[in-house]
Amino acid sequence: MFPTSLNSLVTFEAAARHKSYSLAAAELHITHSAISQQMRLLEETLGVSLFERKGRQMQLTAEGTQLLKQIQPALRQISRALAQVKTEKRAPAIRVATLQSFATFWLLPRLGKFQTEHPDLAIHIQAAIGLVNLDKTQTDIAIRFGLGKWDDYDAEKLLDDQLYPVCSPAFNAGRFPSHPKQLRSYRILSVENGREWQNWSQIAGVDIGHFQHETHHSDSNLMLTAAKAGQGIAVARHSLVAGEIEAGNLVRLFDIIAPSDYSYYLVTPKGLQKSEALQAFEQWLRKEAQAFVQQ
Repeated sequence: MFPTSLNSLVTFEAAARHKSYSLAAAELHITHSAISQQMRLLEETLGVSLFERKGRQMQLTAEGTQLLKQIQPALRQISRALAQVKTEKRAPAIRVATLQSFATFWLLPRLGKFQTEHPDLAIHIQAAIGLVNLDKTQTDIAIRFGLGKWDDYDAEKLLDDQLYPVCSPAFNAGRFPSHPKQLRSYRILSVENGREWQNWSQIAGVDIGHFQHETHHSDSNLMLTAAKAGQGIAVARHSLVAGEIEAGNLVRLFDIIAPSDYSYYLVTPKGLQKSEALQAFEQWLRKEAQAFVQQ
């Protein structure tokens, strides 16, 4: 027999993570007094204090910090196990989280091949700009763009990327700049952080501070939609625009290519016991990424 209930540990984890009984109560849909009572009983059972107040702030004690560190991985594993048992009653499915731009321009155009090979396996795609908590959203795998370092997750590099300017064939009636320094006279499209332009401009020897006409977008999906509509010149990732260039929707400017400092990674919860379906999907993604690089 355990000295305390699983429910009290779930309550403790929420209170410790939020450092607030009120926020934990809101998350768990119970009252503040119920949280307080459960924590008092847990402390009495363990014989240690788990929380202490410092002014108006609630802080974990050393014992509370140690307990949180030990139980969080176990609670995540239990949550995943329960979710897996629940979903096995339905048709098999894989839940994938990724950037909207990557889903639109790279993943979705290829996904039909996987579905042909695995007609009984459904793929549910969640597109999001920010990072998705895989445990809370019961997502099986994420394809993230970054440096490959995310706490509590295993990350495997899927695809490196390259950067170069693109625009619509109809942009400016087909009169394009012949040299990077001429870009200052054209409308520039970029995402809000301007990361791609900064990386490419360093290789091209262009000062982006001299750009006179800029339009900013919240993500690459919007930026490339604007570029295809002839609204300006964008520096884009090869993974997103290779298909659009082949289809004639975009043209590449100049011969200058810059490596992206970010890459795409396959991301799963640390230590996840992967189903056969998820392993098959990962293997397919690796194969598609390798084929894309070799094109």
